[in-house]
Amino acid sequence: MPSIRVFTGDENGLTKSIRLSVPEGRIRADTVISTSVVTVDERPGEGKVQRMATGLRPDGSKLLAVGRSTGHTTLHSYRQKTDEIELKQKWNETRFKAEDAFIGLSISSRGTYSCTSRGLLRLQPFDADSETSEEVPQAPSLTTNLPMRLKDWRLAPNETHFVYGGDEVEVSLRDTEKALTESVKTSEEAINPGKKRKERKDKIKLLHGEVWRAQNVPHDFLNIRQPVHNTALSFVHYGSTISDSHNIIAAGTAAGAVRLYDVRSQRKPTQNWEKVCPNSSVKDIQCGRLEHQIFVSDSQSRVYAIDPRNGKTAYRYPSAKGAVISLAPAPHDFLLSVSLDHFIRLYTTPPPPAKANQNQPEKGKLVHEEYLQGTPSIVVWDGVSGTGKDAGTKKKNWEQKNARDAEEEEEIWNNMEVTGVGRDEDNSSDDESEIISDEESEEESRPKQKRLKLS
Repeated sequence: MPSIRVFTGDENGLTKSIRLSVPEGRIRADTVISTSVVTVDERPGEGKVQRMATGLRPDGSKLLAVGRSTGHTTLHSYRQKTDEIELKQKWNETRFKAEDAFIGLSISSRGTYSCTSRGLLRLQPFDADSETSEEVPQAPSLTTNLPMRLKDWRLAPNETHFVYGGDEVEVSLRDTEKALTESVKTSEEAINPGKKRKERKDKIKLLHGEVWRAQNVPHDFLNIRQPVHNTALSFVHYGSTISDSHNIIAAGTAAGAVRLYDVRSQRKPTQNWEKVCPNSSVKDIQCGRLEHQIFVSDSQSRVYAIDPRNGKTAYRYPSAKGAVISLAPAPHDFLLSVSLDHFIRLYTTPPPPAKANQNQPEKGKLVHEEYLQGTPSIVVWDGVSGTGKDAGTKKKNWEQKNARDAEEEEEIWNNMEVTGVGRDEDNSSDDESEIISDEESEEESRPKQKRLKLS
């Protein structure tokens, strides 16, 4: 029986550990899914939980980071078989103001990244291991300022780049190492500080550490500029290795559109699907655990599965009674969500078809929902539970099935009867042979007629 654990945070400052035990085999309407909800951390005086992240320390220990509305961030360690968490580190964003909010949080091999809506980016290194006898000095935290009015911030899986976007802030990709170092003037500016370089009018000036910035979509049919309002971001790493996992970016907007950017080709979106979330804004966007899967939630309680090969909605889940504000893909083809109606929901995520524009063989379903005390604000998978042998082989089986389907389809096309020009040519050749045979029969009959006349 696979067990999946997630962590949730709510507006009361509570952190909860939720385990869902799903029976093996096909899930039916009468399938019983047991749920265990345990409050593991209570800090009501430090405000609402705004962002959470899970990750691994370089020594392999599992970590949970929690960012709160008062600017406090805590780092906890946890184990797979127990619901207890242990506080390891705590710090405060000194530049935090009352109107600020955490819009990004991520655990990397170097430490914990945090970013606020006012563009305050911080890298907090891990504390020295207290179990070692040697005293290691604590590395200082690194900070920098990004543009203001941000809505989302994500660190790439390879940790070399991060992306951000917001209200009148275009989707931008930055080099992590360069962004956290001080800006250094170029040699030409140092030699001739008063001389300005001539630049093309259409060439944008990138900020320090910025390697790519998106360009706004064309004006509408009235030739009016379309506003820039990015609300959710995600790196799409299907078919790519860890080294180039930052090249494709998915962005959701306040107008309900979903766009794909390829930083290797151009600044404009390679795909712009404007009617994914009609009459609503995108709240969260997550890349699925299988290829060609993107999950999107909107402000009107709907969750969609999008095929990035053509932008079509593969399936839509039943609507909740409140806006779905956070999504968390999990192993065994599952997706979890939390919404403003106090519920956590578990969905199935069947794999997409082998080729684009094919019918979805199976639709995703809502299989379980659990009421939570307090309004949840975020949900994250613990990164460990459910990653057993079964979860590891599911993706391999899916790839093998797609390969078999492609071979069978190709074999069907090869065995089809040829029609059209080839058949006409065959018919014409048959007609010609019939004409020739008739002429030969006539020639053979002529001498017989002459002999009859002579006789």
